[in-house]
Amino acid sequence: MGRHTKIAAAAACAPLIVLILVIVLLFGGGGAHETIDSAEKGGRVALDFNGDSVPSWATGPLREAATTCPEITAPILAAQIETESNWNPNAHNASGADGLTQFMPSTWATWGLDGDGDGRADPRNPADAIKSQAAYMCHLVDYVKGQQGLSGSVVDLALASYNAGPGNVTKYRGIPPFTETTNYVAKINRLAASKYGKPRPGGGDSSGGTGGVSGAAGPVIEAARKQIGLPYAWGGGGLNGPSGGSAPDVGVVGFDCSSLVRFAYYQGTNGKITLPRTSREQYAATQSRRIPAEQLQPGDLLFWGKSPGSIHHVALYIGNGKMIEAPESGKKLRETQARTSGGDFFAATRVQDPAASAA
Repeated sequence: MGRHTKIAAAAACAPLIVLILVIVLLFGGGGAHETIDSAEKGGRVALDFNGDSVPSWATGPLREAATTCPEITAPILAAQIETESNWNPNAHNASGADGLTQFMPSTWATWGLDGDGDGRADPRNPADAIKSQAAYMCHLVDYVKGQQGLSGSVVDLALASYNAGPGNVTKYRGIPPFTETTNYVAKINRLAASKYGKPRPGGGDSSGGTGGVSGAAGPVIEAARKQIGLPYAWGGGGLNGPSGGSAPDVGVVGFDCSSLVRFAYYQGTNGKITLPRTSREQYAATQSRRIPAEQLQPGDLLFWGKSPGSIHHVALYIGNGKMIEAPESGKKLRETQARTSGGDFFAATRVQDPAASAA
């Protein structure tokens, strides 16, 4: 953060469904920026707090702090603390940022709160630091909501404001194109969606789906699921993880639809399957092996387009009528209901030879 003010399309992956094509790769049997989004509209995953993942002294303060405003959850706060200080209450940065949540002295003077009722606000007191962190983050949420024409989700913009200063978010009309800031936002989303959050039983965007998919599809789906909550980034994402996007997503670190699927298969098969880069190329590589919708299995790919030659979006089917996708600019990688209606539907048989899918 903490340095709050220190850091002074062909085959587009859009969700317009005209033609849906489902491709089995291996397993069976068994656009443009929006204006500022709410967390829900932006596809943020509904997660419960994994209290076992934080130091015992932090659990109570984090649960209490998460009631400050609905947008700032305990998983987000915990991921932010790891990113700021790696849970060191006495952390001090050469820039002057101090304590567990790395407040600059000038910011602490305004936002420092007494979290444990001992009569003083100390940035090195975890209870004080966490209460103050939540208060300031919720203030930043209100701030970005009040700005016109910002691009991105409320939470991401608040995180960017915490790191680079709200003035820079306003100046760049979204997450500033600073490497530190884009990495900061991406890391917090990733940690919140994996280490510090857990699927909400019985509901929420992250609860349905595979449960525990066994067999060869499991590692592929797990690789994709760990990226949920990261931003969509046109042209971003590689075989080994998220990366910076291209226009209109310059400065956004994440995946686009086809790079997410490509990453999941490469990681989930230990490099045995390397798919082509674009959704259109991925369809072309597997279109001879189609299956009907009623035969969908975890690990299948869903494709959309006006025709086989105009594929523009791909998602990973994970079972139980759910899929994981990188939807479009300004939104988050998410788990959602599989869209298999609204146009012609085609299916493909599973890949007999994994090498047939190689780029």
